[in-house]
Amino acid sequence: MTANVIVTVEREFDAPREQVFRAWTRPDELAQWRGSPGWHVETETVRGELQNGGRHYHVKVRDNDPSTRVGTDGVYTEYFEPDVFVSRERITGDPGIDPDVPLELRVEFTRMGRNNTLVRIIQGPYEPDVASWHGEAWERELTRLAEYLTTAQGGAR
Repeated sequence: MTANVIVTVEREFDAPREQVFRAWTRPDELAQWRGSPGWHVETETVRGELQNGGRHYHVKVRDNDPSTRVGTDGVYTEYFEPDVFVSRERITGDPGIDPDVPLELRVEFTRMGRNNTLVRIIQGPYEPDVASWHGEAWERELTRLAEYLTTAQGGAR
């Protein structure tokens, strides 16, 4: 098979785009919400150089099996706060992703109305047989992001 499928996921958040962008890029915030339910980010692994050419890294760990670890090692090829970042990434530990074939992750942050933010994730290429699963995983992570943003705002809005 050839990795040739791009996954696109969108979600609107009731939070200003600067806040949503920070939640994605600041290591201390990213560690609070990344990972599907049943996973967590190993806080001590999170690093990020927030600039074009900057490296970022984190490891997600399965809660009920800490030996299952998925690492993301990326370089920002575009970084325009608070509008968009693009990262070329190598993923290790995920049986559906070849660690020798880099993925591209593009995350766009669009202001909607007065204070909402539309997040659009575009990632790939994936093998066709695992692409839908990764799209569903992004949906679950975005639910966690919404919960994090609500908590970070003190339950307001």
